Amino acid sequence: MEKDQTQRLFVRIFLACFLSVLFGRSSAPAENAGNEFPASGKVIRVADGDTVTIRFADRVERRVRLIGVDAPEMSDPREDVAFQAFLSQRFTVHHLYGRNVRLTYDFVHLDEHGRVLAYVWLGRRELFNDLIIRQGFAFAFLKYPFRKDYEERFRTAAAEARKKDRGFWRRTPPAVISASEVRSRIGEVVSVRYRCADISRKRSFIYLRSPEGAFEAAVPRLRLALIPGVEACAGKEIVVTGFLEEFMGKPQIVLNFPRQLRLT
Repeated sequence: MEKDQTQRLFVRIFLACFLSVLFGRSSAPAENAGNEFPASGKVIRVADGDTVTIRFADRVERRVRLIGVDAPEMSDPREDVAFQAFLSQRFTVHHLYGRNVRLTYDFVHLDEHGRVLAYVWLGRRELFNDLIIRQGFAFAFLKYPFRKDYEERFRTAAAEARKKDRGFWRRTPPAVISASEVRSRIGEVVSVRYRCADISRKRSFIYLRSPEGAFEAAVPRLRLALIPGVEACAGKEIVVTGFLEEFMGKPQIVLNFPRQLRLT
């Protein structure tokens, strides 16, 4: 009899512990959840809009997938979708590449591909997962559950991007600006009209520079065969379209598709 009572007591304790863990996981996670991974690191590579490589404070490099974010695939055979993926990647490069970031985690710390799942913060308050959705360069990815307050936040961000015609939701052509205006439009998709005063050939890129080098279009050598007319741009007025970013202190647009370059 005493043995039976001991067994029943053991079963009750086991069930109580199990239910405590089970229902405890339904509440919002603490900010330091996932503490087996460091809380900060430096972004050293950008694969696409929602996946980066971070060198953590422990010097280990890990691929990190942004929780709740879905960017188009760079390898998509549909050119329109691949172009969106490229713009999403450039948005992430502009905001994260080379930056030290803070990370917080949810209950699930790794995805099926072994990537770390994280919320990536710029400073203390700006959540990049939210920013890229709100600016329209990625979609809210709600297929798998994560903390409910962030699910609602990302859903609202996606609705705002669509309502305000941002990023992928834009229904009108990008604004056409001159090279003298580029510094005031960093972080936007625009078309820049200028005279190509110089073509500079480097190891990985060919640069189409404006007079006095105020702006440049950068063409990866690996994409050169796919973008006709690059070599004919010298001395011509051209229009380049894409995500306007800043690299090494200079405004630039990276060209990856034929649609991004037009001789006038």
